Amino acid sequence: MKYGIEAKSRSFVGRGEPPKDIESQQMNLASPSDGQDVPFRMSKKLLAVLIASVAGCALAAGIAFGASGAVSSHHRAKATNEQLHVGTGLYAPPPSSPSTMSSSTGFCWACDEDHGSREGSWWFGWGACVCDEGWKGSCCSEPSLNIDDAWRQYLETPPNEVKNLAMTLEKEADDLAATFGSMAVDLSDIDVVVSGGGNLDAFWMGASMILSRISSANVKRQAGVSAGGMMPFEIALKGELNTLESHLSYGIITRDYKDWFANALSAASWQDHHWRIMADWQTNKYSASLSNRLDRKIHLGTSCLKPFPTLVIIDEYTAADDQATHAFMSTGTFLEMYDGYICSDGGATSGPKMTPLFQDDLRPQLIVDLMLTGFPTSMVYDASIEQYMSLIRVGMQEMVRFATTGTTERSDIITLCPTGSDVSGNICLPSS
Repeated sequence: MKYGIEAKSRSFVGRGEPPKDIESQQMNLASPSDGQDVPFRMSKKLLAVLIASVAGCALAAGIAFGASGAVSSHHRAKATNEQLHVGTGLYAPPPSSPSTMSSSTGFCWACDEDHGSREGSWWFGWGACVCDEGWKGSCCSEPSLNIDDAWRQYLETPPNEVKNLAMTLEKEADDLAATFGSMAVDLSDIDVVVSGGGNLDAFWMGASMILSRISSANVKRQAGVSAGGMMPFEIALKGELNTLESHLSYGIITRDYKDWFANALSAASWQDHHWRIMADWQTNKYSASLSNRLDRKIHLGTSCLKPFPTLVIIDEYTAADDQATHAFMSTGTFLEMYDGYICSDGGATSGPKMTPLFQDDLRPQLIVDLMLTGFPTSMVYDASIEQYMSLIRVGMQEMVRFATTGTTERSDIITLCPTGSDVSGNICLPSS
């Protein structure tokens, strides 16, 4: 009724006095003190209403038209994947693989440029995004697989992005090794001990890639706790390339499922969960090779209640009763039952630097302290793939420098503890 009254009164503006009944109704809608302005003020309100109404109708029509266009675009995309984005350079799937892309309609200002592209007409934010394989949603920003299934898939078959990155790092290691001259440090008969440090283990990944390429180096045994034990375990069991690809793949997981890793607690919990999946997977996949590749070569330290926290060293492995799985997890998790004891991260009982040094004095020990990388301590719990690759490269460079000069840029990050040293406190001290 209000808008009808305003419309009637507006027709009399400039045309003489309106009928009294209408004028009285107008006066009831406005302040009694300025009734003479009512027809003019009502016309301004009406103008605003009309503009809003026209805009609303236009928006509704645009959305409806855009949505219908998006639906047709969706069907065209499904039917003619081979012809998508010809000449745009955005994405063109192989003609023989039409299932590698999917279209999604809905409100989205812009498709995720890393995982999809626009197709067809867009109206007021509505249209079809053509999603790359493994992605869905109106903007192609949601992974198709749940996070656990994606991790399992990557363990078996790393994404092409990871394979390319791993090949790049492998070539860099080859090129660095090719520049070696004479060695300043005798690495011909050594044991290796790596400290705990979570995702700072990227440093050891890089350092070990160089150490394995030094023809005169001969590593007999390796020991470690937490990530410093897990990484050597993985490399010895799965090989350098597979281990590298697994860890880079997890960088993809943290990037594509970033909401799962919003804070340190969430990131640490998810990685612990996913490392359990990996531990079970690698025990099953390499069950026939566990003993041959690991026994008395890889020494994992874990903290077990006996009844007080005690450092337990594990150096034999089997798939029976998932012993290798429990051993792997016990060195770096919050809580794990191992051999009937409650155990947890070995860093708690392996000395001030989390380095479970060999006590038998058989040979010099190359000690790597992951906590001295200089990278953010937040990397212990969470690391982007860019950070991880950067630290791998730092590990390569520091190992080259140590092998050829006997020093490192980061003080004491790599040291060689000679035989005869006092290692009773799990740090290397001159013998008294």
